Amino acid sequence: MKRFIHLTIILCATSLGVRAQSDSLKFITISPTGSIKNIDWLEKNTVGQFGIDLKLQPSKKVNITLSSAFFKTIGASVLTPSNPAAFYASYDKFGTNQGVVTATPKTTYSGGFINADVGIPFKLRDSSNISIEPFLGLEGKIWNRTTDYGTEGSPLLVEEKYKFLSPSFGAKLNYSTKSKVKLTLRISGSYPLISKLKLDEKNLNSPNSEIDLKGQLSPAVEIGAKIKKLTIKVRYERINFGSSDSLIKPRIPSSRANVSGVSVSYDF
Repeated sequence: MKRFIHLTIILCATSLGVRAQSDSLKFITISPTGSIKNIDWLEKNTVGQFGIDLKLQPSKKVNITLSSAFFKTIGASVLTPSNPAAFYASYDKFGTNQGVVTATPKTTYSGGFINADVGIPFKLRDSSNISIEPFLGLEGKIWNRTTDYGTEGSPLLVEEKYKFLSPSFGAKLNYSTKSKVKLTLRISGSYPLISKLKLDEKNLNSPNSEIDLKGQLSPAVEIGAKIKKLTIKVRYERINFGSSDSLIKPRIPSSRANVSGVSVSYDF
């Protein structure tokens, strides 16, 4: 988590320094971003996220976006109706035999991501207010899921640390109105080159382990509206967690997390 905070500070300091050195560099835009997201996975969690977007436009034909953010659970988790006994499945999938856990588990999420996109916008015709921007990117993502199966006086902690390094691809459809309102539809997908799960089981007898997961495509859809310097976005993302090799123990089944939320950012 500290690494993401440090990187955000460095990105801001670097871009501000470049802008101060030369007034001619007007293509750099800094956008602090805050968002609230709902994660529907083995349980339902609400997380708060804060980050920085650094947008560069070295020419009218190239858009570069560098993003970093970190998130953490707000409030308590709720077991999903489709999986009311999720904590039993989670307990078993690590290969532990500690007996039945009667306490309702407490789960928190935390993590962050770093993302870089390069897009090439073009208009359908010169007089059109509509532009299409295909892009390619690279994303590093860390998800931490900590579950306490014990009681307040006797915790039984299991930490799952997911690490992904994924190329991404997609396209943005932009529409600009005469009143300086810009509407955007963004459709993307990512496929991990690196997908790992590290298990850290505190106060349990099973050894810790790091497992390679099978890569799976994860799609995302985002709708945004920009009014002058204020941008509001609504985003839906399905993160597909691949399974481990069936010969490896503990065996991790595949699962998916539905992530939806709204974000607000302001350009400086």
